[in-house]
Formats: sequence, structure tokens, C-alpha cells
Amino acid sequence: MTNTQSSSDDQTLITDADAIASIGARIGKSSRFAIDLEFMSADRFIPDLALVQLAWEEEGDLQMVLIDGVDTELAPIFAQIESDSVLTLAHGAKQDLSLLGTRYDVKAGAFMDTQIAAAFAGVAEQIGYGNLVDKLLGKKLDKGPQFTDWMRRPLSAKQLRYALDDVRYLMPVWDELRIRLDRAERKAWAQEESDGMAHAAATRRPAELAYTAVSGGGSLKGSGLGALRALAAWRDGLAVSGNIPPSWILADGAAVEICKRNIKTERDLKKVRGVGGATVEKYGPAILRVAAKGRTEPVEASGLHQLDPVWQAQAAVITAMVAGRASQVGLPLRTIAAKADAEALVRHALGQLPAEECKLMRGWRADVMGNDALAWLRGDATVVADPKLGVRVELS
Repeated sequence: MTNTQSSSDDQTLITDADAIASIGARIGKSSRFAIDLEFMSADRFIPDLALVQLAWEEEGDLQMVLIDGVDTELAPIFAQIESDSVLTLAHGAKQDLSLLGTRYDVKAGAFMDTQIAAAFAGVAEQIGYGNLVDKLLGKKLDKGPQFTDWMRRPLSAKQLRYALDDVRYLMPVWDELRIRLDRAERKAWAQEESDGMAHAAATRRPAELAYTAVSGGGSLKGSGLGALRALAAWRDGLAVSGNIPPSWILADGAAVEICKRNIKTERDLKKVRGVGGATVEKYGPAILRVAAKGRTEPVEASGLHQLDPVWQAQAAVITAMVAGRASQVGLPLRTIAAKADAEALVRHALGQLPAEECKLMRGWRADVMGNDALAWLRGDATVVADPKLGVRVELS
């Protein structure tokens, strides 16, 4: 187990390219390392990286460094994150991995998220890093300057000490979680979930699909949805190029209203709630042009937005089945599946979705619940109300 008394509790902020290259090489000789990032996301579409915290082991001693994330050459560190031979450890790393993937095109290789591992190890769901360290190691972390401007220079000694603590205990935490996962025979489950999260976080949604995330967009169809698809893609492009939040360009509600009402003039555009005169002056002609062109390329409804009431009821039964199985295996319900995942399984049974697009039919979830639920949908199993275990499945 790692000695958490570091032999390099240095609070110097490293900026030198040769020093960073040396750190990357040293990490490459180890079997694992811990990482955390500090960044600024306020008023930005893609956060700016401010600080990289790293910890690894050399001859049984813990090494820790802080690297300035502003205008430094980080390729040697990115290479280790992408390595399949060195395990990258992080906690609740979805935003970190998204930043690395979106801004630097870095995708994790061998990776484990200790927050995910804690859920599968039966510790807690969505547990914070400080609470996990306390629970497993009995160490109380100073919450310190959690909300701070990490882009400001120089950073205070207190900020740097706090930043080091974010990686100081990650490896011993993983050592304890790994023991529990091995005992429960769920290490493969945690690995599969960490890999899936890492891939999804680092994969940016194509601009042409940005409309699928617009709040209220589900109320549109045909030419109106085509207009929204075009507007959302246009807005996404501007947000990326200017690194500003999409809502600064055009709010979701305003975009939906423009497409729903088929707004054609700047005068009518000003009457749309959430569209001010400054927006019309800056973007008005482009908004009208893009929406009009989008209307000529309508998007037809996929037929997956609503299920027949009978099938909705079956999806509700599957949700109950998942809840019963979650209780049996000692996992949080949300870790296995959500309501939308139950509906997706029904659509798979109806032939509307392939198995690879159905969460309950992939990996460990298929073994835990998906296969049994699909057997019930096909009439090959019976649902039983068990007073102790809740709803469960008995194969015919």
C-alpha cells in the first residue's frame, strides 16, 4: 500500500517543459498514477485548464507534483493518460475527461474512477472524494479553497496544499476499493463502467446532433425540428469558436419558439421571449437565414418518443424488476438502469432499437437484469412479487 507521507510534498508550480517531460517519463515507469485537474468553466463553453495535480510511486514512496495548466507543454502527461500500460486513477472525473477530450483530444487508456468503484464496492453512490477518504482511510481533508480562481497567478501556498490533497490519497483509496471489489467479484463491472464513462466524456457530440439536447425541442417535428437542428448546429459552432456558453448566443426556449412560430422577420424576432435587441442586432439576420434553410430539410419523428400505453406499462414493470434486482445485488437502482433504459429495452424487444443501443443489453447489466427482463418481454419468464425481495423474475 502507498505511503501517504510524501517524499515530495513540494508546492512549487512547475512550468518548465523539460521538467514536465521528466515527470512524464517517471510516471511511465510506474504501474499507476493519480490525477486531478483544476479548471475554470464560468462564462466558457469549454473550460480552461488551470492546474494539473499528479501523484505516483517510486520505490514505495509517494511522489506528488503540481503542474501549471496555463500555456505549458503537457503532451508528456497526456501520453501517460492515454497509455494502456499505466493505470490512471481519478475521482468523479467526468468533467476532467470531457475537458481533456474536447480541448486536447486526449482519451484515457487504462483508467479507473474511484467514485464509480466505490458504488460497485458497496461503499456509497456518488460519494465525494473527501468523504471517501474519511470512510476508507480515516483521514479528514481540509475542504480549503474549493471555490477559487485557479487561473490567477500566483496561487497561494494554501491553494497549492489543498490541490495536492486531491491526489494524495487516491492510490491508497483504490487499494482498499480493489480489495472490496475482488471480494464481491465486481472489479470487472467497475472497470467496464469506468471505461464507458471515460469514452462518453471524451467524445464530443457532433454539431448536427446538438438539437437533441435543446430543452423543449421534443415539442417540434418536421420542418420546425429541421429549423431547430440547423439553429442548434449554428449556435454550437459559434460557441466553440468564441468559447462562450451557447445560451449567450440564443437561449434554448427562444430557439424552440422561433422554430415553432416560424419567425421570418427581425421585427417578430424581437417579440420572442428571451431575444433582446442586442441579440437581434448581432445575430438576427443569421438566425432567420439559418432557421429558414433548416425548414427546407425537415426532420421526421423517429417514432421513439412515445410508447403505446401497454408498452409503457411493461417498461414500468421492468423498472420494478430492476429495483428488485438492485436490492438483491446490493447496488443503487440508478447504477443499473433508469426509466429511460427500461423503455429502451421495450423498444429493443419491439425491434425499434438494436441491442448495442440498449443499456440493459450491454455488458454486466445484461447479466444482472437485461437478459431476464427481455425473456419476460418475450413470454419466456414470469414476474413474481416477493415480499422480501420485491419484484423478481422466474424463467419458464
